[in-house]
Amino acid sequence: MKPERAVISGLMGGLLAMLLLAAAGCSTVENSPGQIELSATDFDFGTVPNNRPVSEVFQVRNVGQGVLEITGVSTSCGCTTASVDARSIAPGEATGLTVTYDPQVHDGETGEFLRIVYVRSSDPDTPEASLTIRVTVVDPEALE
Repeated sequence: MKPERAVISGLMGGLLAMLLLAAAGCSTVENSPGQIELSATDFDFGTVPNNRPVSEVFQVRNVGQGVLEITGVSTSCGCTTASVDARSIAPGEATGLTVTYDPQVHDGETGEFLRIVYVRSSDPDTPEASLTIRVTVVDPEALE
């Protein structure tokens, strides 16, 4: 091989190696994280009777560039339940988060209550998002 060709071949090989290293270091959409966004972070059910549950559906949105995985949903008290319609949310998509407060769990106790719903996800910046629920529970006769 002539010296000029050896130099050109070496330069081309080095350039190719640099391009491959640069490409490997670039973030792709597949490696980008999802980003969680709740349609509300605070919600008031208002005044409700102590003899029946109340429910509301919220949205969990993925505003990131990668898939968002919902890894868990829990609440601060057994009187409140929450569930998501889907555990995997594509970029730009949303799923329902159904929250139910059941005053009968507390044997008809009345008063003002505050509960928290926790949504855990693969979002590295917000691994646990929360939704605060408020409710005022009264005897049914007070609503008549």
